[in-house]
Amino acid sequence: MNTSNPRYTRRVFLPLVLCISTAVIVVAFNPAPHNGGDNAAYVTLAFSLAEHGTYTDLYDPAEMPHTKYPPVFPGLLALMLLLGARTWSALKTVSAVFTIAAVGFTYLWAERRLGAVGALGLSVMLAISPALVYYSHWILSDPIFLCFTMAALWALERSEQESASVWWLVGGVATVGLAYFTRSAGLPLLFALFGWLALRRKWLPLTFSSIAMGVPALLWWIRGRGEGIGEYTSEFWMVDPYQPALGTVSFGGLLTRAFNNLWTYVSSHGPGGIVGGSGTLVTVFGIGLTGFALIGWARSIRTRRGLTEIFLPLYAGLILLWPEVWSGDRFALPLFPLLFLFAALALGEAVSRRGSLAQHAVFALVIAFVLLPAGRTWLSSGEQASTCRRIMNDSGPWGCYGSGVSEFAEAAAWMQSSLPEGSSVMTRKPRLFYLMSGLTSRTFPFDDNPSVQLTEADRVGAQYILLDNWDGLSSLYVGRALQQNPQAFCSVRGFGSRQGSTHLLGIKDEASRSESAQLQTQEIRLGVCPGSYIRGDPDERYLSSSSTKIPLLEALEP
Repeated sequence: MNTSNPRYTRRVFLPLVLCISTAVIVVAFNPAPHNGGDNAAYVTLAFSLAEHGTYTDLYDPAEMPHTKYPPVFPGLLALMLLLGARTWSALKTVSAVFTIAAVGFTYLWAERRLGAVGALGLSVMLAISPALVYYSHWILSDPIFLCFTMAALWALERSEQESASVWWLVGGVATVGLAYFTRSAGLPLLFALFGWLALRRKWLPLTFSSIAMGVPALLWWIRGRGEGIGEYTSEFWMVDPYQPALGTVSFGGLLTRAFNNLWTYVSSHGPGGIVGGSGTLVTVFGIGLTGFALIGWARSIRTRRGLTEIFLPLYAGLILLWPEVWSGDRFALPLFPLLFLFAALALGEAVSRRGSLAQHAVFALVIAFVLLPAGRTWLSSGEQASTCRRIMNDSGPWGCYGSGVSEFAEAAAWMQSSLPEGSSVMTRKPRLFYLMSGLTSRTFPFDDNPSVQLTEADRVGAQYILLDNWDGLSSLYVGRALQQNPQAFCSVRGFGSRQGSTHLLGIKDEASRSESAQLQTQEIRLGVCPGSYIRGDPDERYLSSSSTKIPLLEALEP
């Protein structure tokens, strides 16, 4: 093979990398829907765009404009809906395809710095990393963001060549914009672009980029200042976005947060996302990788202040300052290729005096050290996906998550056909509930005071509250409120055969409620809700919870 010819090796290695990434994703592909709310939020926003032409939180009774997630990923999903996608698996292909593309762009980007063989090793390590494989089969924006990030780094660094066309610069700037409007975490890439252009005194491109991306960014920021459900700027300053009562973080709190996040990413999220698992060896690997990467970055930035060199500390600084409850391997994904690159540069310089043969041997050992545990994790993911596929065939799409989630899905399916049109329900997972039932919902307050639960339900016009077994929070808050004032509730229907299974409660109107403090050890006896709480004769033959289609998307059928 003529490895001295970049075009020849690219024609061989790039398809090879893409084939490897495709095979990795196909084997580990899990067809089950994700039980997290973010997946449902993206699908809901896509449905809003495709069906109504708005960017709205349709799941919420107030149906407020969405102000949190930028619109690129929901726009891609909306396009899939318009092309006929109706199942979880069909929508997951967006993440899968962009994961493969991200690996391809990583190869092209790394080839300029490490050569063809080095880029091959780097991109294969990324392709099989457990974190990337995991997020490749969920409806989340992480693979798309990684793809646009690596495409931008490649295109803009390619534009530095004397023979490069101006279109490389234009394409790179446009891709930076796509990354930013895919995830708010793209802000460091935006700042890195502006800084990179300013250092090179490219004032015209800098002015064009500032206007082209500054105007839509300003409009998005203005939208976030209006009425909506959550946005990252306000949540960033909270001690814990999921516990607003803890208040905002101080300067000292930010420093503590950054230190804790640094250790977590270096010892756990980073190395665990690359090789899988946890423990002492994983921590040692994380410390070693980070150390070599920092050495390589420090040496590299002395000779070239490229976009990659500027982007690394900006992005790392952002995720270190984010609330600790947000930390995870998904946020470290864009750092994986950068850490590999700079660690390889540092390691290569360290062993360069021993000759090229020793250098290649060291690189081969390092790559094997990464690929062996990552490959073992990948095979395990494939086995889990195969097992889940069999369970789904018997128990429906939510069967892999146990009885609590299955009962939630069963309850949502029944309510879709049995509650009066326009009903709203207080639930643990309002966005997933909306996809399953088409009924609006809001999370019940995390407070066991009955008056707090009832006040919030009255405020949004909810006449029902679901006492589920999803994760214990419903029993903790709704269950205790029910024990303290059972006279404010009535029974609509139970789901599941075991004792303590999911139960749909009706919320009585204010005139029918009475205060009564019950002992928590006393058995609760609820009366049956009046007939007005359900549609005439409810259909007991509902099948939506076992369908592979997303029930909400049936509204798109002609």
